[in-house]
Amino acid sequence: MISVQTYVPEGLSPFIKSFWRLQVSDAIPGAYEEDIIPDGHHEIIFHLNAHAARRKTGTQAWGDEPAAFFAGQTLQSYTLQLNAGAVLYGIRFYPHTLALLFKFPAHLLTGGWLPLGDIPGADLLQHCITENAAQTFTRFERILHQQIRALRLTGGFSYVHKAVSTILQQKGDVRIDELIRATGVSVKHLDNSFKQFAGVTPKTLCNIIKLNYFIRYREQHPSKTLTECAYEASFYDQSHLIRLFKAFTCQSPRAYFSEVHYINEYFTGL
Repeated sequence: MISVQTYVPEGLSPFIKSFWRLQVSDAIPGAYEEDIIPDGHHEIIFHLNAHAARRKTGTQAWGDEPAAFFAGQTLQSYTLQLNAGAVLYGIRFYPHTLALLFKFPAHLLTGGWLPLGDIPGADLLQHCITENAAQTFTRFERILHQQIRALRLTGGFSYVHKAVSTILQQKGDVRIDELIRATGVSVKHLDNSFKQFAGVTPKTLCNIIKLNYFIRYREQHPSKTLTECAYEASFYDQSHLIRLFKAFTCQSPRAYFSEVHYINEYFTGL
Protein backbone atom coordinates (compact mmCIF):
# COMPACT_ATOMS: atom_id res chain seq x y z
CA MET A 1 0.00 0.00 0.00
CA ILE A 2 2.78 2.43 0.98
CA SER A 3 6.37 1.99 -0.20
CA VAL A 4 9.34 4.09 0.93
CA GLN A 5 12.87 4.34 -0.48
CA THR A 6 15.54 6.06 1.58
CA TYR A 7 19.08 7.20 0.98
CA VAL A 8 21.53 8.48 3.60
CA PRO A 9 23.91 11.04 2.04
CA GLU A 10 27.01 10.37 4.14
CA GLY A 11 28.84 13.39 2.74
CA LEU A 12 26.15 15.74 4.07
CA SER A 13 26.25 14.53 7.66
CA PRO A 14 25.66 15.95 10.24
CA PHE A 15 23.25 18.36 8.52
CA ILE A 16 21.02 16.04 6.45
CA LYS A 17 19.61 12.87 7.97
CA SER A 18 18.17 11.22 4.84
CA PHE A 19 16.42 11.61 1.52
CA TRP A 20 13.24 9.64 0.94
CA ARG A 21 10.67 8.79 -1.71
CA LEU A 22 7.18 7.65 -0.70
CA GLN A 23 4.63 6.18 -3.08
CA VAL A 24 1.01 5.22 -2.51
CA SER A 25 -0.19 2.22 -4.45
CA ASP A 26 -2.43 3.17 -7.34
CA ALA A 27 -4.45 0.00 -6.70
CA ILE A 28 -6.10 1.23 -3.51
CA PRO A 29 -9.73 2.38 -3.69
CA GLY A 30 -10.00 6.10 -3.03
CA ALA A 31 -7.40 7.95 -0.97
CA TYR A 32 -5.06 6.76 1.79
CA GLU A 33 -5.50 8.49 5.15
CA GLU A 34 -3.34 8.39 8.28
CA ASP A 35 -2.80 10.42 11.43
CA ILE A 36 0.84 11.56 11.34
CA ILE A 37 2.50 11.93 14.73
CA PRO A 38 5.13 14.54 15.67
CA ASP A 39 8.63 13.12 15.15
CA GLY A 40 10.96 16.00 16.02
CA HIS A 41 12.44 16.55 12.55
CA HIS A 42 12.10 19.27 9.95
CA GLU A 43 11.67 18.31 6.32
CA ILE A 44 11.33 19.72 2.85
CA ILE A 45 8.57 17.83 1.06
CA PHE A 46 7.89 17.69 -2.68
CA HIS A 47 4.87 16.29 -4.52
CA LEU A 48 5.57 14.76 -7.92
CA ASN A 49 1.99 15.53 -8.93
CA ALA A 50 -0.03 18.59 -7.93
CA HIS A 51 -3.06 18.33 -5.63
CA ALA A 52 -2.08 14.83 -4.50
CA ALA A 53 -2.32 15.49 -0.76
CA ARG A 54 -4.25 17.44 1.81
CA ARG A 55 -4.13 17.61 5.59
CA LYS A 56 -6.04 18.85 8.61
CA THR A 57 -5.45 19.13 12.34
CA GLY A 58 -8.26 18.29 14.73
CA THR A 59 -11.52 19.90 13.65
CA GLN A 60 -9.90 22.27 11.15
CA ALA A 61 -10.94 22.20 7.51
CA TRP A 62 -8.89 20.23 4.98
CA GLY A 63 -6.13 22.18 3.24
CA ASP A 64 -4.14 21.19 0.14
CA GLU A 65 -0.41 20.77 0.66
CA PRO A 66 1.75 22.97 -1.59
CA ALA A 67 3.71 21.31 -4.40
CA ALA A 68 6.91 21.90 -2.41
CA PHE A 69 7.23 23.21 1.14
CA PHE A 70 9.21 23.42 4.36
CA ALA A 71 7.48 21.29 7.01
CA GLY A 72 7.99 22.54 10.56
CA GLN A 73 7.91 20.81 13.91
CA THR A 74 4.43 19.55 14.76
CA LEU A 75 3.19 19.45 18.33
CA GLN A 76 0.04 17.47 17.62
CA SER A 77 -0.94 14.75 15.16
CA TYR A 78 -2.45 15.85 11.87
CA THR A 79 -4.45 13.80 9.39
CA LEU A 80 -2.79 13.33 6.00
CA GLN A 81 -4.78 12.23 2.97
CA LEU A 82 -2.88 11.01 -0.11
CA ASN A 83 -4.43 10.17 -3.45
CA ALA A 84 -3.89 6.71 -4.92
CA GLY A 85 -0.65 6.75 -6.91
CA ALA A 86 0.72 9.82 -5.10
CA VAL A 87 4.51 10.18 -5.08
CA LEU A 88 6.33 12.34 -2.53
CA TYR A 89 10.00 13.14 -2.06
CA GLY A 90 11.51 14.45 1.15
CA ILE A 91 14.72 15.86 2.56
CA ARG A 92 14.84 14.96 6.24
CA PHE A 93 16.94 17.25 8.40
CA TYR A 94 18.11 16.78 11.94
CA PRO A 95 15.88 18.60 14.45
CA HIS A 96 18.08 21.73 14.36
CA THR A 97 19.74 21.96 10.92
CA LEU A 98 17.11 23.22 8.47
CA ALA A 99 17.04 26.73 9.94
CA LEU A 100 20.84 26.89 9.80
CA LEU A 101 20.96 26.02 6.10
CA PHE A 102 18.10 28.25 4.99
CA LYS A 103 18.67 31.12 7.41
CA PHE A 104 15.28 31.70 8.98
CA PRO A 105 14.06 31.08 12.56
CA ALA A 106 12.71 27.55 12.96
CA HIS A 107 9.94 28.67 15.33
CA LEU A 108 8.25 30.43 12.39
CA LEU A 109 7.51 26.96 10.99
CA THR A 110 6.36 25.28 14.19
CA GLY A 111 2.90 23.82 13.70
CA GLY A 112 2.79 24.79 10.04
CA TRP A 113 4.52 24.93 6.69
CA LEU A 114 6.12 27.43 4.33
CA PRO A 115 6.02 27.20 0.51
CA LEU A 116 9.51 26.55 -0.84
CA GLY A 117 9.39 29.60 -3.11
CA ASP A 118 9.11 31.93 -0.10
CA ILE A 119 12.81 31.43 0.75
CA PRO A 120 15.28 32.82 -1.83
CA GLY A 121 17.23 30.12 -3.63
CA ALA A 122 15.35 27.20 -2.09
CA ASP A 123 13.26 26.62 -5.21
CA LEU A 124 16.37 25.22 -6.93
CA LEU A 125 15.63 22.01 -5.06
CA GLN A 126 12.25 21.68 -6.75
CA HIS A 127 14.01 21.35 -10.10
CA CYS A 128 15.71 18.21 -8.76
CA ILE A 129 12.48 16.21 -8.78
CA THR A 130 12.17 13.39 -11.34
CA GLU A 131 10.37 10.06 -11.53
CA ASN A 132 13.68 8.34 -10.76
CA ALA A 133 14.61 8.26 -7.06
CA ALA A 134 18.37 7.77 -7.51
CA GLN A 135 18.61 10.66 -9.96
CA THR A 136 16.58 12.92 -7.68
CA PHE A 137 18.70 12.05 -4.64
CA THR A 138 21.92 12.74 -6.57
CA ARG A 139 20.63 16.17 -7.56
CA PHE A 140 19.60 16.94 -3.96
CA GLU A 141 23.05 15.92 -2.79
CA ARG A 142 24.87 18.14 -5.26
CA ILE A 143 22.91 21.30 -4.41
CA LEU A 144 22.98 20.78 -0.65
CA HIS A 145 26.69 19.97 -0.67
CA GLN A 146 27.38 23.38 -2.21
CA GLN A 147 25.16 25.04 0.39
CA ILE A 148 26.81 23.30 3.33
CA ARG A 149 30.30 24.22 2.11
CA ALA A 150 29.34 27.89 2.39
CA LEU A 151 28.05 27.61 5.98
CA ARG A 152 29.46 29.61 8.86
CA LEU A 153 28.53 28.08 12.22
CA THR A 154 27.53 30.31 15.14
CA GLY A 155 28.04 29.82 18.86
CA GLY A 156 24.31 29.46 19.41
CA PHE A 157 24.14 26.61 16.90
CA SER A 158 27.07 24.84 18.54
CA TYR A 159 25.24 24.74 21.89
CA VAL A 160 22.07 23.43 20.26
CA HIS A 161 24.02 20.87 18.22
CA LYS A 162 25.65 19.46 21.35
CA ALA A 163 22.31 19.28 23.17
CA VAL A 164 20.40 17.74 20.23
CA SER A 165 23.13 15.12 19.73
CA THR A 166 22.74 14.13 23.39
CA ILE A 167 18.94 14.00 23.12
CA LEU A 168 19.07 11.75 20.04
CA GLN A 169 21.77 9.49 21.48
CA GLN A 170 19.79 9.03 24.70
CA LYS A 171 16.48 8.66 22.83
CA GLY A 172 14.97 11.63 24.63
CA ASP A 173 15.65 10.25 28.10
CA VAL A 174 17.77 13.14 29.37
CA ARG A 175 17.22 15.78 32.02
CA ILE A 176 17.36 19.43 31.02
CA ASP A 177 19.85 20.23 33.77
CA GLU A 178 22.21 17.68 32.18
CA LEU A 179 22.00 19.62 28.91
CA ILE A 180 22.65 22.89 30.74
CA ARG A 181 25.75 21.47 32.40
CA ALA A 182 26.99 19.97 29.12
CA THR A 183 26.58 23.20 27.13
CA GLY A 184 27.57 25.63 29.88
CA VAL A 185 24.83 28.15 29.05
CA SER A 186 21.77 29.34 30.97
CA VAL A 187 18.33 27.74 30.66
CA LYS A 188 17.00 30.89 28.99
CA HIS A 189 19.85 31.04 26.49
CA LEU A 190 19.46 27.37 25.56
CA ASP A 191 15.66 27.73 25.22
CA ASN A 192 16.05 30.75 22.94
CA SER A 193 18.70 29.05 20.83
CA PHE A 194 16.54 25.92 20.55
CA LYS A 195 13.57 27.95 19.33
CA GLN A 196 15.84 29.60 16.76
CA PHE A 197 17.23 26.35 15.34
CA ALA A 198 14.87 23.54 16.43
CA GLY A 199 11.60 25.46 16.68
CA VAL A 200 10.75 24.00 20.11
CA THR A 201 12.26 23.95 23.61
CA PRO A 202 14.70 21.22 24.71
CA LYS A 203 12.02 19.68 26.96
CA THR A 204 9.51 19.45 24.12
CA LEU A 205 12.06 17.85 21.80
CA CYS A 206 13.02 15.34 24.51
CA ASN A 207 9.38 14.35 24.94
CA ILE A 208 8.80 13.94 21.19
CA ILE A 209 11.94 11.84 20.68
CA LYS A 210 11.20 9.73 23.74
CA LEU A 211 7.63 9.09 22.58
CA ASN A 212 8.83 8.08 19.10
CA TYR A 213 11.33 5.69 20.62
CA PHE A 214 8.57 4.07 22.67
CA ILE A 215 6.37 3.69 19.57
CA ARG A 216 9.24 2.20 17.59
CA TYR A 217 10.12 -0.16 20.42
CA ARG A 218 6.52 -1.34 20.73
CA GLU A 219 6.32 -1.98 16.97
CA GLN A 220 9.51 -4.05 17.15
CA HIS A 221 8.23 -6.09 20.12
CA PRO A 222 4.54 -6.75 19.38
CA SER A 223 4.42 -9.72 21.76
CA LYS A 224 5.27 -7.54 24.76
CA THR A 225 2.64 -5.68 26.74
CA LEU A 226 2.37 -1.91 26.64
CA THR A 227 3.49 -1.82 30.27
CA GLU A 228 6.63 -3.83 29.50
CA CYS A 229 7.45 -1.64 26.50
CA ALA A 230 6.86 1.53 28.49
CA TYR A 231 9.27 0.42 31.23
CA GLU A 232 11.92 -0.73 28.75
CA ALA A 233 11.64 2.59 26.88
CA SER A 234 12.36 4.41 30.18
CA PHE A 235 8.78 5.45 30.95
CA TYR A 236 8.80 4.36 34.58
CA ASP A 237 5.58 6.27 35.27
CA GLN A 238 2.91 4.94 32.91
CA SER A 239 0.66 7.93 33.59
CA HIS A 240 3.42 10.15 32.15
CA LEU A 241 3.42 8.07 28.96
CA ILE A 242 -0.35 8.31 28.65
CA ARG A 243 -0.30 12.08 29.16
CA LEU A 244 2.41 12.52 26.53
CA PHE A 245 0.63 10.22 24.13
CA LYS A 246 -2.63 12.11 24.42
CA ALA A 247 -0.88 15.49 24.18
CA PHE A 248 0.93 14.63 20.94
CA THR A 249 -1.43 12.11 19.28
CA CYS A 250 -4.83 12.96 20.83
CA GLN A 251 -5.41 9.31 21.69
CA SER A 252 -4.31 6.66 24.17
CA PRO A 253 -1.46 4.21 23.44
CA ARG A 254 -3.94 1.34 23.28
CA ALA A 255 -6.10 3.15 20.72
CA TYR A 256 -3.06 4.08 18.64
CA PHE A 257 -1.71 0.54 18.45
CA SER A 258 -5.11 -0.86 17.54
CA GLU A 259 -4.69 0.71 14.08
CA VAL A 260 -2.17 0.29 11.26
CA HIS A 261 0.17 3.24 10.59
CA TYR A 262 2.20 2.56 7.46
CA ILE A 263 3.79 6.01 7.24
CA ASN A 264 4.51 6.43 10.95
CA GLU A 265 6.12 2.98 11.03
CA TYR A 266 8.70 4.13 8.49
CA PHE A 267 9.39 7.56 9.92
CA THR A 268 9.61 6.80 13.65
CA GLY A 269 12.69 4.78 12.72
CA LEU A 270 14.33 7.23 10.30
